[in-house]
Amino acid sequence: MSTTPHDHLFKLVFSEPSELAPVLGALLPPAVAQRLELGQLSPAPTEQLDGDLRMRAPDLLYRAPWRGGGWAEVVFVIEHQSSPDPSMPLRALRTALRVWEQAEGPRLPLVVTLLFAHGAKPWTAPLRLSELYDAPPDAVEPLRGALPELGLVLRDLAVTPDEAMPGEGGGKLALILLRHAHRGDVWDALEANLPLFADAVKRLGDSRAIGLIKYAMHVSDVPWERRLAEKVLPLLQPPTREVIVGYADRRFEEGVAVGNTLGRRDSVLQFYRRRFGALTPAHEAVILNADLPQLERLKDDLFTMNHPDELLTLKTQHES
Repeated sequence: MSTTPHDHLFKLVFSEPSELAPVLGALLPPAVAQRLELGQLSPAPTEQLDGDLRMRAPDLLYRAPWRGGGWAEVVFVIEHQSSPDPSMPLRALRTALRVWEQAEGPRLPLVVTLLFAHGAKPWTAPLRLSELYDAPPDAVEPLRGALPELGLVLRDLAVTPDEAMPGEGGGKLALILLRHAHRGDVWDALEANLPLFADAVKRLGDSRAIGLIKYAMHVSDVPWERRLAEKVLPLLQPPTREVIVGYADRRFEEGVAVGNTLGRRDSVLQFYRRRFGALTPAHEAVILNADLPQLERLKDDLFTMNHPDELLTLKTQHES
């Protein structure tokens, strides 16, 4: 299940083979890409059980056959991370082992893990399994042939300019938006790449392409400007156009409500500080965690309260 806007966008776009194929073609070594039938990418189930019966799932798992047939397929494990994870090489190895355990015949398919890092800062965690060994490097080197090794194919969006982003259409635009989500200029990035959005509409269809717009609305602190909306909406058919306009209105109203709640919490906290002086963290937590109806009650209770400890009693009453 998607748990973040980043995860939802990534899977929405790259679950479409036609969006993923040009990205793979750009990232793989040319000698490899030329020998693969990337036009025949097929998704594979990502939910697999490990030996402890715990569910583990890479973000996406794809297969592509070699040109001219052959005994094996290349399996691509596609991962995305918004922050460095030191365990990524080990996670990739575990996924590769599960793929190999399910392979038929004596030969093993190639398993390549592509990692898209879209954090605010460049990736700093290990990219090779050998970097995780608890041993001096000069001890690992002589044993390299006897030790498991695995490397990740990294594309670090933090250091990749928009124009150098791999892919086409919605795939390229998704990576650009992921990059700009941390920079606060996601709307500018979308406006500068409207042809990619128009291409995404053709590739993904209106109902899925608007996921790119919804993502921008989730990660941006400000609503889209009217001039941008007037450029985007004509690219969509009327039913989907109305859906995204309604969604934009709801996001704006939610943002106003959140802003009102934050402002109200600060005001109520100041009122209590003026009356009682310094408050303990426990006292302040009651106010800072209150919703709008609770804040209204706290404003009324302020005039009858004799000690800030009554906040803790009120918290219990409000939750009951």
